[in-house]
Amino acid sequence: MSSTIMDRLQAYLHDVNRVWVDGRSERLYGYYGESEVWGKAQKRWQRVREKEQRRKTIPFASKLRATPLCYATIGEDLAEVVLSLSQQLYYKQENVPYVQECLRVERVRMRRDDDNLWLFLEPWGTFFPDRPSYDTEEYRQNGRGQAEQSESLPAPSDSRQDEPAAKEVVVRGGYNRAKAVAYAETYWNSYNPAYLRFEVDCTNFVSQCLHAGGIPMLYANSRSRGWWYRGGARPSWSFSWAVAHSLYLLLRSGKAPFYARQVASPDQLEIGDVICYDFDGDGRWQHNTIVVAKDAAGMPLVNAHTTDSRQRYWEYRDSTAYTPNIRYGFFHIRGAAE
Repeated sequence: MSSTIMDRLQAYLHDVNRVWVDGRSERLYGYYGESEVWGKAQKRWQRVREKEQRRKTIPFASKLRATPLCYATIGEDLAEVVLSLSQQLYYKQENVPYVQECLRVERVRMRRDDDNLWLFLEPWGTFFPDRPSYDTEEYRQNGRGQAEQSESLPAPSDSRQDEPAAKEVVVRGGYNRAKAVAYAETYWNSYNPAYLRFEVDCTNFVSQCLHAGGIPMLYANSRSRGWWYRGGARPSWSFSWAVAHSLYLLLRSGKAPFYARQVASPDQLEIGDVICYDFDGDGRWQHNTIVVAKDAAGMPLVNAHTTDSRQRYWEYRDSTAYTPNIRYGFFHIRGAAE
């Protein structure tokens, strides 16, 4: 990688850290060559500022670090760079300090202009957004509102020939929220080797947290029923364990094993509860998070995978997946029938 590209990336990261603190996003204009591209990036920064004003938060430090993973040059004037990004954002709300953390992979496309400056061809976050794609053959076959599988999930074995068909079994029990949160804090930016690591891992992660909190698996002989994960040499799992839309449907049902109750607003949630996201508002639920804390205003802070996040504000207005049509599902986990 030429030092010119590296210097440009380092300068951009330095300025981004400054923008997170002082809000002056206009200083980033010179890194984008096309007004349309800059307009998309600027809208995201505007959402960030609006969120801070509404929450009455004051950011005072940002540490955004990048590790180059690979790069490619296309001729003399085009380049693609893949970076591992980690960020810690420090802020105060009602004089209470908080830190929000994020870890993600970013692919950046750049071109050199006539002044020998490297400019971004797309806003950051375009290539690896916070939501998966659902344009898959399996999704089209199953249809909206049924259990679907993201194209990035490795194909499991449905049922083993050498074992009897499992009956639906659930054990009544409570839900230890502190244990669920402890698990979410332990693995927010890493992976438990007892489970497969999925490229789109948000629902797999939330399921693991719920199970760590004492929610028993509901086994069935069909992937479209129950809520379960089988490890071993030939791992398999239910759709509801690893697919955002399927987990949403099970939570909304209010049935075993979660006995969840949908509530109207996020301030009604407790730690260990779950938030579901339909970014486009089209009925396809694409993301799940687990509540790990509440801020000074009593609003949820969440942990999540895919874009690995710790104590992120629940709204996701700073996400590249955000649209004005976003819908949320707020679910209080009871863990037993009342």
